Amino acid sequence: MNKSSVKQTREARLVKLEFWMSYTGLGRNSAMKLGEDIGCKVKVGKSVLYDLRKADQYFNSLTGVK
Repeated sequence: MNKSSVKQTREARLVKLEFWMSYTGLGRNSAMKLGEDIGCKVKVGKSVLYDLRKADQYFNSLTGVK
């Protein structure tokens, strides 16, 4: 499956690294480190995905948003 055939939307909970980088506005290494540090990195087989709900909870706790 090539990259152009895979589309992820905001409704997805688990996203690939490219979407995670776009979501956070970070580069590859910083995005990977952030995902690991805040505990939203999820391994499914050989795939590494990032949990947006867990990330949102973390970001909300930083900013005080409820």
